[in-house]
Amino acid sequence: MDMNNVKDLIEWADIAWITDEEYLSAPRIKQIRNIPVIAHIHSYALICPWWGALYGLREVCLKKCSLWRITRCKQGFKRVLLEARLLSKGEAMIRWMLDFGKGPLDYARWRLLMRNVLDSIDAFIPVSNALWNIHLKHTLDIKSKLSIVIYNLVIEPLKHVKIDPVEPRDNYVFYASGANIGKGPHLLLEAWTKVSGKFRDFKLYMIGCKNTWVERKAREMNLQNIIFTGKLPPREYYHLMYKAKAVVMPSIWPEPFGRIPVEASRLGVPAVVSSAGGLPETVVDGITGYMFKAGDADDLAEKVTKVLEKNFDRKEIIKNSYEKINPQREAEKLIKFFESIISHKG
Repeated sequence: MDMNNVKDLIEWADIAWITDEEYLSAPRIKQIRNIPVIAHIHSYALICPWWGALYGLREVCLKKCSLWRITRCKQGFKRVLLEARLLSKGEAMIRWMLDFGKGPLDYARWRLLMRNVLDSIDAFIPVSNALWNIHLKHTLDIKSKLSIVIYNLVIEPLKHVKIDPVEPRDNYVFYASGANIGKGPHLLLEAWTKVSGKFRDFKLYMIGCKNTWVERKAREMNLQNIIFTGKLPPREYYHLMYKAKAVVMPSIWPEPFGRIPVEASRLGVPAVVSSAGGLPETVVDGITGYMFKAGDADDLAEKVTKVLEKNFDRKEIIKNSYEKINPQREAEKLIKFFESIISHKG
């Protein structure tokens, strides 16, 4: 954030509302004027040098980072890339050795950047309970500060799709999280080997995976009935989601929230999500979809099979979606929280 461009606004404002990706601006805002700074937490930028909070891509990180911890985390990440054949043994070994130097450097740089940041933030708005709990595990200092969980509103699909409650679904499964390994596309491919054997007429759409390692892996596994695409325009993307039999988000990293399953619910499409991070907070198990154990391809295959076998009511999913995460209710919570901050300041 260029502070010169917002200096006048800061001097005029009652509060400063920043995303956690702009956390470095908090101390500088305080220098310009001592107003309350609220951080809207959408990631792990405040507690993790690489924003992942997934230790070695194996387990959720629930401890403070350290010089040695980040080094081992990076090396664990390389092991996962090697197992996924995204790195050769030689490349993995070279990078693994380099991490002995790069890890401490990255940690020192991050610690320097973080100096005075948390002390300069007066309140927090995490987008899920899971996200906030992970932050609390890393630094109890923030527990005493004002906070409130406010889910993302998620209304974008309704701009592009006119919903018909009795609209039939087509025979395909929709994955939209791209080729990031933390999103678990390799798990979905493994699960698809079982699902496609039972549902031979079904296809799997994998958005954002065309000409990537995911497509290459599918070819190596000799998987059939998978359609790989690049990034789609919003209208095409949401219409494809709307007609799907199910949407799958198999993330292995602790998703801060989980926009995609909520978008699916808004359109009356059931979602299968992993137990990682805030994803369980986006579904009503058995009503708007199913949850599977993060990292477990067999459980994923079982839950995808269940969702394809069940005749979900589109209208019921939409109804429960708004009961679970209501945009108007979340917006009202946000306004009241701002008002409480201003009153507290006064």
